[in-house]
Order: sequence, then C-alpha cells, then structure tokens
Amino acid sequence: MDRDPRHVLIVGDRRRKGVAEGVAAHLPFLQAHLTVDAVDLDEALDLSTAEADLVLVFGGDGSILRVARRLGERTIPVLGVNYGRFGFLADVAPDELEDGIRRWIVGDFTTAQRARLQVTHRAEDGAIQTWLALNDLVIGRQDVGRMVDIEVDIDGRRAVSYSGDGLILATPTGSTAHALAAGGPLLDPTVDALVMVPIAPHALATRPIVLAGSHRVALSTRGSRAPGQFTVDGAPPVLMGEGDMLEVEDARAPLTMVRLYGGPFYEALRAKLGWRGRPQYAQDRMPPNA
Repeated sequence: MDRDPRHVLIVGDRRRKGVAEGVAAHLPFLQAHLTVDAVDLDEALDLSTAEADLVLVFGGDGSILRVARRLGERTIPVLGVNYGRFGFLADVAPDELEDGIRRWIVGDFTTAQRARLQVTHRAEDGAIQTWLALNDLVIGRQDVGRMVDIEVDIDGRRAVSYSGDGLILATPTGSTAHALAAGGPLLDPTVDALVMVPIAPHALATRPIVLAGSHRVALSTRGSRAPGQFTVDGAPPVLMGEGDMLEVEDARAPLTMVRLYGGPFYEALRAKLGWRGRPQYAQDRMPPNA
C-alpha cells in the first residue's frame, strides 16, 4: 500500500522564545490536514534515519542549521517557520503557516537545492571525523589576542598562508552569514562556488576569494605561533592539533529547502540585509510637486 504522501515531522528548539507555544497553537491545524509522525522540541529524534515528506522547523536560521546537521545526507525537504530574529532561511512567518501548508498540500511551492560542504578532520593520532556544512567552516584562534597561522592547499598544491584571527570557508548560502560580516562577497545561492574569507588578516593585500565548487581545500595550523580551533555551522568548537588537517570539498548532498513566499534572492538582500544600489539622493526624499 502506498504511504500517505503528507507525512510531516515537526522539530524545533523549545528554548527559543515562542517555539513551544507556536507548535501548540498550530498543532491542531497541522494534525487536521497532515499526518504528523513526530513532534521533537528537544533534538531527541534521529533525523538521519527518519522517513517523512517534510520537516517543519519551528525556530530561526540556527534551528535550520542544526536540522541540516541532524539530517545528514537525508533528502527530506525542510520548511522553516521563523521564530528567530532574522529569518533568512526560515522565511515563513508564523501567521503565514496555515495558508502555506494548504499551498504545500496542493503543490503550490518551489524547492531550492542548497549546496553543502563536507568537512573532514584528520587528527594527528589518526582519528577522523566528518561534518556537513550548510553555512560555513570557520577555523580561528583559540586564545583571544593572539594570531593563528593557517596554511591553505587547493587541489593538493600550496595556495596561500594566512596570519590573523582566522579563516572562513563558506557556501553560497553561508556567504550572507559570518563570511559577509568578515568582509566577504555575496554569492547567489545557485552559484556552484565557495568563498574563502580571511578574518582580520595581518596583511593589507589579503582579500577574499571565490573558488569553483569543485576545488578541494586543505587547511592546517602546522607551525602556528598560537593554537587553533574550528567550528562547523556554529557547532561547539574543536581544537586543532599541531599535525591535524581539515579537508573541505563539495558534499554532493544538497539540502532541499521548500519555498512558499520568498521572492528572488535579491529581494531578500534588500529586505533583510539593507542591500542598496545607488545612494538615496535628496531628490528621492522630496515629496512630489515640492
């Protein structure tokens, strides 16, 4: 027998203000229109083995990053209901949810494939750990007030060395996050690329660079005058040993995001990041016939 195609998992972080109350308020409607297989507000559900047609995330952009990490390579589409401050990824407002679910049920939506990075940590003792990054990998200093030295190889060849506060490798999705704050460029989320942004580099000529998404990047802090650490999508940091290596490449496992109301990428930049073209000239502010 075919499975009902409208099975949904509801996830969120009850510690975020409004999430538990929002789930409780919307749950009767959702249960009336969908098959709700689970409600998980404590990150107890193993999403890497879950079966569903949609993961409905109550929270902010950070909640979606955590769900993406928990899904692993699972291809269940994700829809975010924004209870955060920003809502760049979780772009459905709570008061839009019921109308949005009706649209999703009848197929009135689009999807976007968001590329992810595979980050592999090869420790000096031989231990290997792997993560998927929707936003970015950040490698930086462990001690405040000291520089970290980072060696960068691209496709097996030495490319550049950085000294400073750290380095960000970001996906197009992550280009609007930490990488942007550090002075990196904005990337259209459909571009097959990654951006490498130094953080407070100790060299005036150091600039961000956009790389083809097919490149493989290796990072180490070998010979650094201060210890380093790294974090993937803002997860708790991991220390970098003297002989450790980080390898970064396209994961070939994009995250599927459901889009219901969002306009073009550039509309989101204008609305949420204050992106402007020309300055607002005096005549633009003058009322007609003044």
